Amino acid sequence: MSDYGRTDNERLLPWLALCLALLTGVFVLTQGWFGGFREAQALSNHLPGWFWQSLTVLGDERVLLALMLPFCRRYPRVFWSIIVAAVIGGLVSRGIKIWLEMPRPAAMFAADQITILGIRLTSKSFPSGHTVSAFSFVSVWLAIGGWRLWPLLPLAVLAGFSRVAVGAHWPFDVLVAACIGVLGAWLGVKLARRWRWGLRVRPHRGLVCIAALAVATLPFESQGYPDSLAVRLLVCVWGLSAFAIHYLLPLLRGGWRGGVQSDSEA
Repeated sequence: MSDYGRTDNERLLPWLALCLALLTGVFVLTQGWFGGFREAQALSNHLPGWFWQSLTVLGDERVLLALMLPFCRRYPRVFWSIIVAAVIGGLVSRGIKIWLEMPRPAAMFAADQITILGIRLTSKSFPSGHTVSAFSFVSVWLAIGGWRLWPLLPLAVLAGFSRVAVGAHWPFDVLVAACIGVLGAWLGVKLARRWRWGLRVRPHRGLVCIAALAVATLPFESQGYPDSLAVRLLVCVWGLSAFAIHYLLPLLRGGWRGGVQSDSEA
């Protein structure tokens, strides 16, 4: 996997975003802003609630950081690009939520008409922040690692669909969020290649430590999805074990510079 320089895969991200935008346009013209929710929930009800709660936490930034920690040392540019892309996607999605405060399904349907899994949310529906995070994470890997990693894309799709399954978002929220995530990743990869601060040794260490601290909270804070505990524990152990192996042990042995560009190289 190449971790350096521009790749042809990166140029495909705007096309992916365009395809998602066209799909979103067709959807809203045929179904409307609030359309498709009941049908999607009827489909999701064939699987147990713990399954969707476990999938929906894939949009939790802490879970994504845990999944990334084993690869930070080997692919520091991927890690730095994901951080930049996450900031871009987060600012855009949260800005839209504040500016355009749309009701969630729980605010428009009676409790016996829909399935609510986990916490009941009623406001700031558009767009889906979890979906933005999932698509941003996957798109960075596709841009830098190559489209042979395409199996990651269905995971992002499932994470987005889970937001409808748990009753937190409309399908339109998810489709727009997917576009934002892909475009945020594309811009994040471009910016990370030009602004290399996060590739320097000390900033890289600091960002990894912050990520590890965030991951350490996963067993104790569910964000309203208690049935996701098994997944949160698994990814927490996965991420913190990698942090200990790749960062803490080398520190104890007297060096922490391996696998990260030096200040002069960055």
